[in-house]
Amino acid sequence: MAKIKVEIDADLQDLIPQFLENRKKDIASLQELIAKQDLTAIAQLAHKIKGAAAGYGFVDLSNMASDMEKAAKNNDGTPLPIIASNMKNHFDNIEIHFVPM
Repeated sequence: MAKIKVEIDADLQDLIPQFLENRKKDIASLQELIAKQDLTAIAQLAHKIKGAAAGYGFVDLSNMASDMEKAAKNNDGTPLPIIASNMKNHFDNIEIHFVPM
């Protein structure tokens, strides 16, 4: 898969390694919650990812988390494994470019 280029505010450069580590853990947790079909916890964690990703400039990741949150809140577990897989693939292929904003 080709790298996904993401432009991030250079002022956030020191914070990004911890952000990435936290999201990696969150995505692993989502996969566990999906296996358990814990839709309430999935919705809560997806909401957290959505806000954090948007705040740091990871718009696509935020949008995927939003889709996951909506599905979980609608008690629709069907798309969750696909969304989680897409989130992981996206996350694994991010190429960050720090730019002044």
